[in-house]
Amino acid sequence: MNPTWTEAKLKGLREDREAMLSPIKETEGSFSPLQTYFLRRLNRLLRLRTEQSGQLNEDGLRLIDRAIYSTYCDTVDLGVTAEAQDLLHRSVASSAGA
Repeated sequence: MNPTWTEAKLKGLREDREAMLSPIKETEGSFSPLQTYFLRRLNRLLRLRTEQSGQLNEDGLRLIDRAIYSTYCDTVDLGVTAEAQDLLHRSVASSAGA
C-alpha cells in the first residue's frame, strides 16, 4: 500500500469529520441530541453526494438521493426544517460553485 495515499486518505477523513460537524456547531446547544444526529447525518450525506457523484453510477446516486430525502424527512419530523433547508441550500450553492 502506498504510504502517501494512506496519509492523504487519513487527512481527508479528519477533514471530512471536522467539516461534517461545522455547519451546525455554533447553535448545537439549542438542538436535542436526536436533532443534532439527523442534521449531521444530512450534512454528511450531502457532502458524500457532492464528493462522490463523479464516481457513482446511476443506482449509487439514487441510493444517496433517497437517503438524503429520508433524512430530510426525519429532520422535518423533528422540527428542524429551517436548519435542514439551510444545509440543502449550502450544498447546492457549493456544488454550483465547484
